[in-house]
Amino acid sequence: MSDHHTIARRQMTAAGHMYTRGRQELVDLLTEIGAPATMPMLLERAPKLVQSSLYRNLAVMEEAGLVTRLDVGDTKSYYELSELVTDDHHHHLVCKDCNSVVDVNLSDRAERSIEKSLDSAATEAGFELVDHRIDLIGTCADCKTA
Repeated sequence: MSDHHTIARRQMTAAGHMYTRGRQELVDLLTEIGAPATMPMLLERAPKLVQSSLYRNLAVMEEAGLVTRLDVGDTKSYYELSELVTDDHHHHLVCKDCNSVVDVNLSDRAERSIEKSLDSAATEAGFELVDHRIDLIGTCADCKTA
């Protein structure tokens, strides 16, 4: 059993949910894709999945902290395994025109600087910071040249 499955099983059990074969397959699919994916992208890669079950499993797995949902536009969401599962802290570039999403990793130095700034802002507001997520909104190269 992969580390992803070990972590997923533990989190699902702690959240009071079963770690079913369908959820295991979804972890495998998201691991294989390795990037934020929309529902149509998931269904295209695994056509045997039933859309209603996929939505339900993603919602349960998001609640348990295994999946992160990134909403872009009014009706489009991307899903990926959470940092808890992958141990990969990253941010996203989101195109405001085509709603594409790309992972972006910052240098350790940049992350420390951001963390320090965010922690300071949170402390000033009496807020205890436990994590951060930054999405950079702009125009992708394809849309800029179109």
